[in-house]
Amino acid sequence: MQHFMVCENPKCRFILDRRLNGTSTDGVLRVLRKCPDCGHAWSSNCPFCSQSLEMKFVAGTPRTVCCGQPLRPEARVV
Repeated sequence: MQHFMVCENPKCRFILDRRLNGTSTDGVLRVLRKCPDCGHAWSSNCPFCSQSLEMKFVAGTPRTVCCGQPLRPEARVV
């Protein structure tokens, strides 16, 4: 089971941790079926390389374990 989910919208990339106090909360996706910020669907895969999503924090920034990319929204081009 995946602990982290990420919003599929590259402009958002809201991160959802499915654990509460170290315990998995299976029902969270029934309540949060879509991203609360933008309404897009969740993904349990890395948005950069499509591997199973695992995360670590580096200097306070969430990064993917598989390819080391920062999980932050893409810059908006104006």
